[in-house]
Amino acid sequence: MTKDQLSTKLKKLKHVQVYNQIFHLIQDGTFPPGMQLPSEPELAEQLNVSRMTLRKSLALLQEDHLVKNIRGKGNFVRELNNYANHAGMETLQHPIKACCNVDIEKVEIEFRIEVPSEAISAAIQQETPVVIIADRWYHLSDNTKAYTLSFIPVDVISQFNINLNHLDELNSFLEEKLYQPGNASHSQTEFCFTKAGNFTATKYILSEHGDFMLIQESIFKGEKMLVQNKHYIPIECFEMHLNSQYFDTKTY
Repeated sequence: MTKDQLSTKLKKLKHVQVYNQIFHLIQDGTFPPGMQLPSEPELAEQLNVSRMTLRKSLALLQEDHLVKNIRGKGNFVRELNNYANHAGMETLQHPIKACCNVDIEKVEIEFRIEVPSEAISAAIQQETPVVIIADRWYHLSDNTKAYTLSFIPVDVISQFNINLNHLDELNSFLEEKLYQPGNASHSQTEFCFTKAGNFTATKYILSEHGDFMLIQESIFKGEKMLVQNKHYIPIECFEMHLNSQYFDTKTY
C-alpha cells in the first residue's frame, strides 16, 4: 500500500478513531453516565476534527447504546447496562416498558364501551356483546412518548373484578396485573413498521418524524384471549433486547 493510499484509508477511518477517543473518555469517567456532551462545535474543536466526522462518530456511539440524542437538548452519555442479566422480550412483560428507551413518568388512560365490529371480533378471536376499548398515552414531562390501544372482552372485566368507575383499577390491570404470574399464560407478539402512530394516538403528537414501531400483542390465558394491545413507539425511542438460547428441534 502506498503512502497516499494509506493516508486516504486513514481519513476514511477518522470517524472510527474519534469513536474510540470518545469511548475512552466514557470508560475512564471523563464523560460519566448522564452527562451532557459538549455541543458539536465545542466537541469537534476539542477533538480537532470536522463536525461531519464527529457526527459519524456520534451516530456509531448511539448505535452501540453509549450515547443518546435528546431532540432539542443534545447528546448524553447513557447508563451502562448489562442486558445479559435482564429479561428481554422472550419473557411476558409490558412492551412499552421493555422497548421504549425513555423513562415514562405518567400514564393517561381513557376508555369507551362499544359493540364490537366484525374486525374487532376477529382481532380478539371471540364473540362478545360489548368490548372495552382503552387508550393509554405515555408521558415524559410535557411530551407524549408512546401510545397503546387495547381491546378487552367485557367478561375479562368481570373475571378480574375491575370496577370501571375507577380508572386506576383498569390502568393497574393493563399496566401491571396482566403481566403478573398466574394471570396470563402467554402472549403472541408481532413487530412491524408503521406511519400510523400520530393519527392513531389522536389526542397527542408522538413524533415529529412520523415513523413508528407497532407492537401488536395478544395476551392469553390458555386458549382464551384476555386483551389485544397495539403499542406505538416512535422509531427513535424504540429499542428491543432479546436473550436467545439454543433450541433443539429434535426434542419436540
